[in-house]
Amino acid sequence: MDRSLGARLARHPIIATLYGAEQIDAFIDSASEIAIVANVELRKLQAVVGTITRADKIVIVNIDSCEGISPDKGGVEYLAEIGATSLVSTRVATIQRANRAGLLTMQKVFVTDRSTWPRSVKAVEQSDPNLVQLMPAPMLPHIAIKERNALPPIVASGFVSTHNDVRSALAAGAVAVSTSDTAMWSVDIQSLKATDQGN
Repeated sequence: MDRSLGARLARHPIIATLYGAEQIDAFIDSASEIAIVANVELRKLQAVVGTITRADKIVIVNIDSCEGISPDKGGVEYLAEIGATSLVSTRVATIQRANRAGLLTMQKVFVTDRSTWPRSVKAVEQSDPNLVQLMPAPMLPHIAIKERNALPPIVASGFVSTHNDVRSALAAGAVAVSTSDTAMWSVDIQSLKATDQGN
């Protein structure tokens, strides 16, 4: 994993998810150091990436959900050209292209039941991302420790809206959580750890 990203997650393992450009100021003012940007149309994306980068924070572009960008070679190269250093996608081929382009990659994986899990693991093995975004977060404790440890570092996402959700995901082996709930972006991580130690 990218050392800078790893250090940021160690300090504050909560990734902000921004749906559109409207929440940029709230993100920049928060304790969160990393944002997943989704649903930003092409003509606004460069400005969004630039604003977040100038604030000394990291932006991970959801290439699957940004209107006007194709998840092909040209789309990946465009993200690199506008200064994006990271992307997230469900597509194996897109993750592979981004790896070759030198971007940090996160593959989104949906786990609905045990029958879908082997297919998800195979996809991750093929794409070799830096991170895995596992959705929904409450499924993480149901995955065997051995299976979790065989994957790249996990970001638990979906249904993360309380302090306990964060604690549960981190206790189950996630390196971070991602959430669109702005109230969670500045959660005091030390207080979470203190609560754990007190139990």
